[in-house]
Amino acid sequence: TEASPGRRRAIHRSLASALALPELKARHMALAAASADPETLRALDIAAETARARGAPAAAAELVELAIGLGDDQPSRRIRAAEHHFKAGDVDQARTLLESTIDHLHPGLLRSVALNLLAGIRIYDDAFVDAAALLKRALNDAERNPAVLVQTLMSLAFAQGMSGEFDDSLRNA
Repeated sequence: TEASPGRRRAIHRSLASALALPELKARHMALAAASADPETLRALDIAAETARARGAPAAAAELVELAIGLGDDQPSRRIRAAEHHFKAGDVDQARTLLESTIDHLHPGLLRSVALNLLAGIRIYDDAFVDAAALLKRALNDAERNPAVLVQTLMSLAFAQGMSGEFDDSLRNA
């Protein structure tokens, strides 16, 4: 605890080189780095996927946020971190990440995915009218991607049905 930041990074670098487990290695690589470098970012991405695959979304979110903290603050990383936080039950953090990201996204697939995820959070909150409004925004962005379009329409039909808009829900279903 009394080590200087440089000494602490050197210790983490040593630990990273001695470890084989992807999550531990990536975490120590990130703690050893002062800024983002491709090798550390790649290790963090692999480790986050490993954590997600083993059913540890909170660990996956932490690893993605380490990459963000190192300076690789991209919208796709924020959306991935939000998804992991949501799956881990940290709805507030997921909502905060998405709300601070969506308005900065250009129209397209990434914004549609982010809007769908935020709508899912609003559905989780029983705010079906708000969720439907977000999904309607996502429709234009989703038109070019059939998988996202289907997901958007299914979620919209559900949100509309739950808010009493039965005709619109049936049409979208």
